[in-house]
Amino acid sequence: MCGRFTQKLTWRELCELYDLLTAAPPDNMRPRWNGAPTQDFAACRLDRDGRRNAARLRWGLIPFWAKDAKIGARLINARAETVDSKPAFRSAFRSRRCLVPADGWFEWAGKGGDRSPRFLALADGQIASFAALWERWNGPDGPLESFTIITTEASPALAHVHARQPAIVDSGRFHDWLAPDAPKDALLDIVRNPHPGPYRVRPVSRLVNNVRNDGPDVLDEAMPGQID
Repeated sequence: MCGRFTQKLTWRELCELYDLLTAAPPDNMRPRWNGAPTQDFAACRLDRDGRRNAARLRWGLIPFWAKDAKIGARLINARAETVDSKPAFRSAFRSRRCLVPADGWFEWAGKGGDRSPRFLALADGQIASFAALWERWNGPDGPLESFTIITTEASPALAHVHARQPAIVDSGRFHDWLAPDAPKDALLDIVRNPHPGPYRVRPVSRLVNNVRNDGPDVLDEAMPGQID
């Protein structure tokens, strides 16, 4: 699964990555060093005219048919194997796909309470674009837009850390993923084949264990004795 990730790219980097024409960033856009579910993140999706646009979405998908927003905390990830058929995701998979940029994500290695955090990222330092779905839920306080990250079987390069990883979309397939008329088989091919990497995996500070710690120090290299 993917339960924490880092999103600290600048607005200019976001526009260049997705070739956006948007003149201004989403409201209250901020860097996330230790991004967690229920927080807001920047994402790229198509607007009604078919143009790429930036959006500010809450992590944890709330289906349009949900009775309350609490369900979103359980729907932070969608499995690639069932994303096209599971009731919570199948409608969004057909028509509400997006890309969520990330510098990398966190996983914990070890057993029980002694697990220590690792930061996983593309080895060349490039931004990873997670395949994601978004949804609009009409709640008592007005519309709320949210997203879920699609996960797939881990690449052999990462299987020693965790059995699953986010589905990463190469820049050459951004159009394929976002296109409203994309064939189902092509979409499933994108998310069911893990990105081969190469990746960089490194142990980081246990500060990341607490979601209130959201600064650059969470990415500090772990000190000797902190690695399992």
